[in-house]
Amino acid sequence: MKAKLWSGLALLLCLPLLHAEPIPAYSQAIEPWGDAASGDGLTPRFLRWLAEQGGLRLKQDTRPLPRLVEDMKAGRDALALITASPERDVFGLELCRPSDIRLSVVYRLGARELRAADLKLRPVGILRGTHTLDAFIAQSGAEPVLVSDMRQGLGMLRIGRLDAMMCVRPGCGRVLSEISTPADRWAELAISREPMAVYVSRAHPLSKDAAALARLKAACQSPEGRARMAALLARYD
Repeated sequence: MKAKLWSGLALLLCLPLLHAEPIPAYSQAIEPWGDAASGDGLTPRFLRWLAEQGGLRLKQDTRPLPRLVEDMKAGRDALALITASPERDVFGLELCRPSDIRLSVVYRLGARELRAADLKLRPVGILRGTHTLDAFIAQSGAEPVLVSDMRQGLGMLRIGRLDAMMCVRPGCGRVLSEISTPADRWAELAISREPMAVYVSRAHPLSKDAAALARLKAACQSPEGRARMAALLARYD
């Protein structure tokens, strides 16, 4: 009993000191959410604004999604903006859902529009580390080809190495316009919309700071937070 008392008291005394150092906040290296080369992107900008509203400082980095998820599980990453899923609730506290992504596959327009069944055994580019199209791949029978980012995948589509490529908006439209020529005729097969959520790692001390979590959540859900995200989405797509 005495050990528990001392443990609880120590935690209370430490809470004001938990955030003396910058909080690690990683972005997934998928356009437009994060660019590993520049360290810039939609996520770093939104998380930086969010942290300022919550009175926190961030130590930001950009990493491939699988590594980011592992870092969150281990508590090496405290704060992230990634697609929401029940699996991620196991290791992350969801604070808010400031945006969503629209998923589709892009293909070269032919005589008629493409259906999911038309992709059976045909190569379709899938972003490495994501599972948001698993159900579509299983249903269509397509052959998934893992690519590092949308730029690589859409480039492979353009030269005929893929029959279709996963398209994630925001981001896909901008990349497609940059690599296309006037002669290119593209079409899209819409699949779904997926919510993006701000998570705090359950293994990081930030998850124990109720006051800081409340400030972050309030800022994210505020009219200012929605306006900030809308402005970033317009900028990056």
